[in-house]
Amino acid sequence: MTKRATSLEAFNELSTGEQFRLLHTDGVFIGKRKLGAQTVVLFQLAGFYVEVYYTAYRREVAAVVTTDNTDVLQLYIDQVQLPDLDSEEPPAK
Repeated sequence: MTKRATSLEAFNELSTGEQFRLLHTDGVFIGKRKLGAQTVVLFQLAGFYVEVYYTAYRREVAAVVTTDNTDVLQLYIDQVQLPDLDSEEPPAK
């Protein structure tokens, strides 16, 4: 059974396999970006963020970087869809 990480510190203590199981079951996909030859995928999980750096998209992991700093979202902001903000009419109540 996979341990549940409730904090960034607890997530970092998990094995790589447990981290990936948790990301794929409980993580929220935010976006992906290219960084040279690498693909970086961002997930949100329990109030923190996890970036997975792949050398070959979703095949070989080069690094897993965690943070609770929302500045990481700036790298993915062009992928965020906010349809209600594009409308001139106020949202229905």
